[in-house]
Amino acid sequence: MNCYAVAPVTQPAGRRRIRDMKRLIALLITLVLAGCSSWHWEKRGALDGDYARDENFCKQQVYSGTDGVVTNATVRSMHVCLMTKGWQKVKN
Repeated sequence: MNCYAVAPVTQPAGRRRIRDMKRLIALLITLVLAGCSSWHWEKRGALDGDYARDENFCKQQVYSGTDGVVTNATVRSMHVCLMTKGWQKVKN
């Protein structure tokens, strides 16, 4: 039986540095976006899947007949639709 020692495969320093920078940038973007979300939707008595169902309903109502472009008006319409379904915006 032959046993061979295999040296670990290493990347050149330049590639490691680029990979590490990409990871750092992804982490920073994630942290910034997480900080931007200062509220969420809540509905008393809502069960798992209720929000997704109501959100899909509202999207169909708001975006039907449009090209799907998100504008301030469509965002407001989505908020109104969700509120009529009993959802409330709650600060985090």
